[in-house]
Amino acid sequence: MALKVFHGDDSDAFRFLVSELLPDDDIVVVGGGATPDAVLDGVAREQPDVVLLDQLGEASLIDGVRERVPGVRVIVFSGHQQGDGDLEFERKADGYLVKTADVEAMRAAVRGG
Repeated sequence: MALKVFHGDDSDAFRFLVSELLPDDDIVVVGGGATPDAVLDGVAREQPDVVLLDQLGEASLIDGVRERVPGVRVIVFSGHQQGDGDLEFERKADGYLVKTADVEAMRAAVRGG
């Protein structure tokens, strides 16, 4: 069964790129959102396995995602190097990925590697 990924990012272009580049035989992008409310509504509806999340709001957004989908893995997907952003946001996540990562690194992070 394919891993379902939801992507939260305020950039329409970046959400489009992820939805086009990330999918393969065992990864499917099930949706995306540009605001905290859109992310929370989308994850509740789609029940993803993994959420790639740019910093769209407070660290409590990660708590809200996990309330709606217990057991979901949240990976911060940021344009900043780890430690350069909101440290509480980063600490609550299960992983960290810089947006300049290549597609294989993105897929490995989604798979948990």
